[in-house]
Amino acid sequence: TIQDTELAAFYRELMQSEATHYTLFIKLARRLCTHEDVDARWNDFLEYEGKIIANYGTKEHIHG
Repeated sequence: TIQDTELAAFYRELMQSEATHYTLFIKLARRLCTHEDVDARWNDFLEYEGKIIANYGTKEHIHG
């Protein structure tokens, strides 16, 4: 938990913005490809990122 309320608010806004980005990209992909193909690719990315996160460590980092 971040004790600095201003910094915590910034990270919350950043998280919400990033969530909007990924959903937009999935919607756009579904216009060009089948939902099954997009979902399969999305699940591949989730699995890959899960492995990275599991092996990354316990320190808080953003892009580094």
